[in-house]
Amino acid sequence: MLHGLKAPEGDGIVLEMHVDSRGASSSFIKWLEGRGFENDPFDIFFPPQFDGHMTGRTRVPRKQLASVLREADALATEIVEEARRQAIDLFVEVELALETVHFPQGEPCEFRPILDELILRQTGQFGGAEADVHVEWWKGTIPQDVREYLLSKGFYWVSTPPTEYFPAEEIATLQAGDYAGGKAVFDLLVANPLPGCTGIHLEQKPRRRGMRATRPDLPMPEVIAVSDY
Repeated sequence: MLHGLKAPEGDGIVLEMHVDSRGASSSFIKWLEGRGFENDPFDIFFPPQFDGHMTGRTRVPRKQLASVLREADALATEIVEEARRQAIDLFVEVELALETVHFPQGEPCEFRPILDELILRQTGQFGGAEADVHVEWWKGTIPQDVREYLLSKGFYWVSTPPTEYFPAEEIATLQAGDYAGGKAVFDLLVANPLPGCTGIHLEQKPRRRGMRATRPDLPMPEVIAVSDY
């Protein structure tokens, strides 16, 4: 079902599965590779306790989405059960990459605190978001005031080395409590790009299936509630 880091070309929705672990054995990594995952390296990851990252992608025609989501759900269950058997801490995310906008040169624009048009509130809930908003920069190019602003709004930060498929990047992520909230943030940032931003992605986690962990007390990103004034 999965094809490593690169989804097949064609029409349809890209489905992603991410496995973030700590202390995983080489045999468990090989077990994941046999199910279509590839190493997905990070220089900085959040939560920082996780040191292993694997990703698998596929492209799904809309008419097959329901059946493929069931397959992904079954695979996520299998991964969590195998990790528990081997006493490995991890969490699995299933996501649908619904919208992507690229700004190839980065936007040489004035910084505007556009997200002040919304209320973004910490919930104290860790894990269980229904949408992600990913905002990307080439590594080392993000203005400090932009970084501090997004951190104040509940975004967290990761950075990646250059790979075969992607350049070295810094990525700010917001985990929104519901899809409508994530979509509102995405639309504002697309219409009002942040300085230097090279791309923005909106991903939806299938309700009740999108994120699961081997145990409930693992460190997870906080869910941010998004609403209008």
